Formats: sequence, structure tokens, C-alpha cells
Amino acid sequence: MDHDYGILNRVFHNITDMHVGHHLFPTIPHYRAVEATKAIRPILGEYYQFDPTPVVKVIWHEAKECIYIQAEDHKGVFWYSNKF
Repeated sequence: MDHDYGILNRVFHNITDMHVGHHLFPTIPHYRAVEATKAIRPILGEYYQFDPTPVVKVIWHEAKECIYIQAEDHKGVFWYSNKF
């Protein structure tokens, strides 16, 4: 999922706001990330995911809600929980 980190997008070479393309094509250099993302958005259509939530709000939510992660009976599935 791509996220908008504001000015930090440039600081992190667009890895945050162009993250989907990075996972689909990990060998694309960072300086082609914007171009690659523009090309793959129409192809992915409804499968392309972007979360416009401000990064500070996302970090606060994760720090507050995601207390720990537990495995589900060795099935390779993990769940986050906000309760001890």
C-alpha cells in the first residue's frame, strides 16, 4: 500500500508513496519509481491501494493499537492485537 509522507517522500526517494511498484518490480531504480507507479496504477485498477491518512496519524494509531502480534497455530498467519 502506498502512503503519502509529505516532504518525506522526497527524502526517502519515493519509497513510501511508490511502495507498491517497489514490491512488484524491486529492481527498478528509485529515480524511476514515480514513472513506474504512474504506469502500473491503470493496470492494477481496483487492486492498487493508496492510503491518504497523514503519516503522523498512522504512526500514532499503530503505536496505540498494535500492542503485539501473535501467530495462528503455525499456519503462517499473524494477527495484531491491542489487548494483552
